[in-house]
Amino acid sequence: MAEMTVSEARKKFSDPMGKVQYGREDVTIIRHGKPVAVVIPAEACVFYQSLWDAQLVREIEAHEASPDYDPNDTISAKDLFAQLRAEEAAEAAE
Repeated sequence: MAEMTVSEARKKFSDPMGKVQYGREDVTIIRHGKPVAVVIPAEACVFYQSLWDAQLVREIEAHEASPDYDPNDTISAKDLFAQLRAEEAAEAAE
């Protein structure tokens, strides 16, 4: 995987784009010594999205197979997003 600083990427964005598009190489953009972004081929993005979607389907199916699942149980969007944010914060704290 190639690396370049934000300044280098800003000056010559065609360089990392060429590496990604033609060389099929991921390029990590570094700021202050830490990675802040990764430029990947479009096909890789589609692939990663399909993995994410498949994982989401598995989680939904597992939830619906749970003995506690009630299809009539509802939650407001506000409460749902609050619950999701709380779960994300708990995972980030681990």
